Amino acid sequence: MIGTQTLVYDMMYAATTTVFNQWALDQGAGRVIDGLGMLVEQAAEAFYVWRGVRPETGPVMRELRS
Repeated sequence: MIGTQTLVYDMMYAATTTVFNQWALDQGAGRVIDGLGMLVEQAAEAFYVWRGVRPETGPVMRELRS
């Protein structure tokens, strides 16, 4: 059952709300998240493995969302 306490996560990401996340919102989900954060965090971790530097992901996420 989906309600206001439900968090829905779609591993897909897009400039607008994904179809699945929109469906969840329509069903009353309290919060939805897409997969962009996972993509950015995985890239940062790979960068750390290869370069020994862990980039700040907050500015990247803000830029991608703007």
